[in-house]
Amino acid sequence: MARGTLRWDPRVRRGALLARATLSPAGLLTGGGLAVLGLAAGIGLPWVIAAGAGAWLTSVVLHLRDPKLISSLLAPQFDRDLSVLDNEHLRYMTAALSARDRFEEAVDTLPDAAEFGGMQARVTEALRRLYDSVVWSQRAGSFLDSVDDQGLRDRLRGLPGESPVAAELEEQLEEVADVDRRRHETLARIATTITGLETLAVKMGSLALGSAGVAPSGSDEVRQLRHELDAYVDGLAEIEQSLRALPPQPA
Repeated sequence: MARGTLRWDPRVRRGALLARATLSPAGLLTGGGLAVLGLAAGIGLPWVIAAGAGAWLTSVVLHLRDPKLISSLLAPQFDRDLSVLDNEHLRYMTAALSARDRFEEAVDTLPDAAEFGGMQARVTEALRRLYDSVVWSQRAGSFLDSVDDQGLRDRLRGLPGESPVAAELEEQLEEVADVDRRRHETLARIATTITGLETLAVKMGSLALGSAGVAPSGSDEVRQLRHELDAYVDGLAEIEQSLRALPPQPA
């Protein structure tokens, strides 16, 4: 996986959450302070190390009791392999994942973030379906690049109309055109979904800024956000159902 995409690996994401707790400033400062005091008082080094470790572990335990952190660790993760994507199609997924990150950051600042767990899981579902569409688009693009459709047309012009070979070539050209059409439709849906996720992230950020400590889970804005998110996921489901295996490469 490229270095630029490592931060979206679920193991890296969970590791960052744990580091946020285990390397918290409170724990490190407390442990360091106790160590300095112990050395200044002439206490033995083993006791200083034990006191620092105890303060650090106490901080870890207190942070791991944070329900937001626990829910983040247990939440469904986008776990698809980005390394199989070329640069063109990787850009789609990185844009969507960046929008997901901004969405989750905004959710974390809301006073009732737990109420948005279903929305975060829905975003993850959208990302997985988006990935399937992006992978299909990449495969379709490779298939179309491998087909010499102009050569097929040239061969077709040199054959009598009633020839069985001409009928087969016409069928192949129609199939190629159909794959090309479906690929363009899929890319349009992908672009629309990414724009939608980015819009949701902006709206959620605005909602978080305006919440001012007031639980907004029952507000009209949140209900609208959920409705829009469902529409994007359902749209991807329709595209996913329409995608079928690529036809064999024409001779």
